[in-house]
Amino acid sequence: MLTIGQAAKEVGLNIGAIRFYERKGLLEPAARSGQNNRLYTEDQLNWLIFIKCLRETGMSVEDIKNYHDKVQEGTATLPERIRLIQEQKQKLLEDIEQKKAQLVHLEHKLERYYRGENY
Repeated sequence: MLTIGQAAKEVGLNIGAIRFYERKGLLEPAARSGQNNRLYTEDQLNWLIFIKCLRETGMSVEDIKNYHDKVQEGTATLPERIRLIQEQKQKLLEDIEQKKAQLVHLEHKLERYYRGENY
C-alpha cells in the first residue's frame, strides 16, 4: 500500500487531485494507517491511472463519476459502460483529426516563412 504522496508520484497526479477525486466520489476512500494517513491499494492506483487517462481525453468529472457508478453496479451495466467509452474514444479521434489539421496549417505557414514570404 502507498501513501497519498507515493500514489501521486506513481500515477503522475498531485495530492490535491487525488483528494478531489475522493471527495467527488470517483475514487473509493482510502484506508487509513495508524497515523491516519491515506493508504492506496494497487487497484486504487490502477483506477487513478484510468481516471487520469479519461480526464486527459477530455471526459468531465461528472461523466467519470457516472462511469464509476456504473462499474459499482456490476456487469449488468457493461453495455452502458462500453457505450460511454466508445463515445469518449470517438471524441478523442475527432480531437486527433482536428489537431492533425492544425498541424498541417502550421506546417504550411512555416513553409511560406522558409520561402521568405512575410504572411
